[in-house]
Amino acid sequence: MSGILNFLLERLYMIPGIVLAISVHEYGHAKVAQLCGDRTAEYMGRVSLDPRAHIDIVGLLMLFFVGFGWGKPVLIDPRQMKHPRRDQILIGLAGVFNNFIASIVFAFVFRFYVQLAPRTFLLSNLGMVIYTILQAVVAINISLMLFNLLPIPPLDGFGVVCGIFGLYNTKFYWYARRYGMFILLALIYLGFTSHLLGPLRSAVYSFVIKIATIGL
Repeated sequence: MSGILNFLLERLYMIPGIVLAISVHEYGHAKVAQLCGDRTAEYMGRVSLDPRAHIDIVGLLMLFFVGFGWGKPVLIDPRQMKHPRRDQILIGLAGVFNNFIASIVFAFVFRFYVQLAPRTFLLSNLGMVIYTILQAVVAINISLMLFNLLPIPPLDGFGVVCGIFGLYNTKFYWYARRYGMFILLALIYLGFTSHLLGPLRSAVYSFVIKIATIGL
């Protein structure tokens, strides 16, 4: 029973980080699409940091229990864009860029929390909960960033690669779109993504924390 409670507590500590990471990620896509002339996301109310605009309940529950989930995808219309090929690359990178910026911002929040909070509070139950949540916010944003850079549909990395090499609407593009989710799930199940992204996640996390602690 204690094992189940510990699992649930660990997951609960992750919820703020998950909600924030998904929200800033999808907002990035929507905002850059708007700046590029495509107002589809704007009309759908997605140019907002309000989590209600971006959270998919099923995707959130999957993240909570399985560790793999999703937010509501931001729909785009290349016909409205000023430079469709370039703009789709920028839109694809916007989400992961926002996650990277969010990880740095909350690394500084974490630093100042540890520096400024009274030691008695830091060692209290509430203090440790806040400590754990802030760490999780940084780690989850980094994880979402790296995961979405994988060049496998429906992840952002695939769209970026297609934009760079002009693969949109080719036979390869539609074949990959058809089977990409199955390939991605197989890689997750086989542990490939963990083996590949684990060391990268640790390295980026150390880098971000180091930036936030310069001068200490």
